Amino acid sequence: MVILLIGPRVYQLEISESAAGFLMGFFSSITIVFILFILRNRQIMQDPKKLRTQRIARTDERNLQINGKALRFTSFVMSFVLVILSMIGSFISRELMYTATCLLWVFLISYLVGYFYFKKKL
Repeated sequence: MVILLIGPRVYQLEISESAAGFLMGFFSSITIVFILFILRNRQIMQDPKKLRTQRIARTDERNLQINGKALRFTSFVMSFVLVILSMIGSFISRELMYTATCLLWVFLISYLVGYFYFKKKL
């Protein structure tokens, strides 16, 4: 967020008013969410009852299975959307096509790294 405020002035970058507003809102909301998570976690760590409840919820097999299925479903949907976006992007914009294709590669490489790491680790 600091870069967004200082960057255009120091480095003479041109950014549209709508893009600046979008980025400010985006980074502000992410910052607020991180602060709320930190405050919530500090509150949980100070209360033994809440800490025990959180540990049980995080290690419950049903919750772990639900999270795993949700992540697999989300991964499938994101891959599908990126493939469609790269195909449509090839007709609309070369940058859009390259961005979607690069995101697919990042997804694939991160999956493979995680797969082989956890295959050895677990």
